[in-house]
Amino acid sequence: MPSTTKLSGRITTTLFCATVFTACAVFASEHYPAKVLARELAVELPKPAGQNVFLEGEQGATKQNLDSQGVILKGYDVVAFFKERKAVKGSSDLSTTYQSATYLFTSAANKAEFEKDPARYAPQYGAFCAYGVTLGVLADTEVPDAFLVYKGKLYVCGNQGALKDFKKDIDSNIDTANANWRQLASQ
Repeated sequence: MPSTTKLSGRITTTLFCATVFTACAVFASEHYPAKVLARELAVELPKPAGQNVFLEGEQGATKQNLDSQGVILKGYDVVAFFKERKAVKGSSDLSTTYQSATYLFTSAANKAEFEKDPARYAPQYGAFCAYGVTLGVLADTEVPDAFLVYKGKLYVCGNQGALKDFKKDIDSNIDTANANWRQLASQ
């Protein structure tokens, strides 16, 4: 069991990160860039988590973590996460679009597999950090190897620490993230 000081530090760090991510998402814009906001807060803010795309669908508005070209998962092959259990960079020559996001693949076979049933392979929470969604924030992913395929679904996390925390009580964390996602996705 962690000491009270260590636990308090984790809670403080989590709350600080949530505040910073929220401030960045709310205040960073063309009229108020993140650098200006960071200078006024005297902290270094991370870049906003990709481009948020809002989609209209059966579940209402949805956000996705995309780069400036509309590519999801930083260009990693989503099918490889399932088949090879590792992150493998895809090629722009082998791409397809699903729900306004561009997916890249390592092979024509992986692309064909995805196109048969894209919903099966699409990452949970729009490819935002699953643990961040558990905490009620939309956070970008830092490293491609912080992921988990659990009960047939892909969950990506910001880093190995977030993945470890997400896996600690995974079913409860998924329930919490699912509830939070309904709110976050519609904001």
